[in-house]
Amino acid sequence: MSSKTKIEVFGVRNQAAGGGCSCSGGCGPTVTMGEMYEEFESFMKNSDLKDQVEVRFIDVFYDDLDEYKYIIDAMNKGFGLPLTSVNGELRFFGGISGTMVMELLQQPA
Repeated sequence: MSSKTKIEVFGVRNQAAGGGCSCSGGCGPTVTMGEMYEEFESFMKNSDLKDQVEVRFIDVFYDDLDEYKYIIDAMNKGFGLPLTSVNGELRFFGGISGTMVMELLQQPA
């Protein structure tokens, strides 16, 4: 039996994704990266691959990033949070999509 696919989402739990908006009256409620992750985690737990994946949220302000040099490099290059890695390889940035992750995982090796 093979080991589980490791999916790690890097972001700031209580911050909205993206750069915000420029409308002066406010843009209505925003979804935080933590809420986005919780929705993603629920999506994965209810998917056909639930027993084959391990998901984790890593807060870039509070968690140790020493073993994630590639994430620090991506942030320094301006890649927008949240960042999503699969088995230690950065795959997505600027949002979290359960559908896109599922499509990636279902591709032939």
